[in-house]
Amino acid sequence: MRKHLGLLFIGFILGVLTFGFINFQKELHNVDLLMSGLLGVLVSYSIFHSNKPLNSVFDWKSYTGFRLLLGILFHTAIGFTLIWLGTWLVRGNGFFEAISLETGLKLGILLFCAAIIYNIIYFAFFSYNQFARNQVAELKTERKQAELQLETLKSQLSPHFLFNCINSLSFLFHDDVEKAESFIRSMANSYQYTLENCRSSLISLKQELDFLESYSFLLKTRFNGMFELKYDLNDKHLSSKIPPLTLQLLVENAIKHNKLSVENPILIQIKGYESTLSVSNTKAATSIAKKTTGIGLKNIDKRYKILAKKGITIQNDSQFNVLLPMLTNE
Repeated sequence: MRKHLGLLFIGFILGVLTFGFINFQKELHNVDLLMSGLLGVLVSYSIFHSNKPLNSVFDWKSYTGFRLLLGILFHTAIGFTLIWLGTWLVRGNGFFEAISLETGLKLGILLFCAAIIYNIIYFAFFSYNQFARNQVAELKTERKQAELQLETLKSQLSPHFLFNCINSLSFLFHDDVEKAESFIRSMANSYQYTLENCRSSLISLKQELDFLESYSFLLKTRFNGMFELKYDLNDKHLSSKIPPLTLQLLVENAIKHNKLSVENPILIQIKGYESTLSVSNTKAATSIAKKTTGIGLKNIDKRYKILAKKGITIQNDSQFNVLLPMLTNE
């Protein structure tokens, strides 16, 4: 509402002032003043609404100088054209007579100066609004990222996982003390990695794989001979980036939703391609029909949409495969 009132007021005042400036030596009539004010309102509305198509074709960020010059010329042309049409439609009423060369020159200079001032002010407000919107969007993104990382951290530090690890340790201390010590070191490495990187948005794939080695050792100890983990990655893949705990969630997902056995072990493969990272696992029939919410996969998908503006791809046929967009330092 305030925007429309502002356009009405400013347009009317500028129309009257323009009429008075060009005809300051002539007798002014109320009808002429009213009609010039209304014409000023029409010009102000036309110029204001012409900004949207101009911004969509030539945005300020990419074409700052050109957009400023184009706005000045375009708005000058709009103002002059509308005023000329007004004089033609209501010819014979003082100012609204056929525009002479001298009047046209005065009007053109006046409109050009007004267009310069308007576009500079518009650019200043537009830049400030864009900056404010970007800051708000960035804060929202950081908050969402923090929420997703907290959900991942809760999953990794779940009492159920800790209980299973302690339960496995109790058996190892009776059967294989040396392996129990390795198990404790792997647990410590896993929790240290989780706590150190829980606030990081991205880490290198090599760091994630180092952590996954410790995590998979815990699982292999619990499920002896029931699952295998293989890699097919080169140096380019290892230097790429990945959200922390992504691979851990996918491995955990494969273990959780399949029936593990020595006769039918689960094979998890991590392969790198040109623009994606593939994490696939073979499938085995589950002992009971499990209801799954897919929270882990939704978490990963949301994080990738925030960080890469692109979600993950899930392929569920003979194998369960998740394709992760390759992220770089750029």
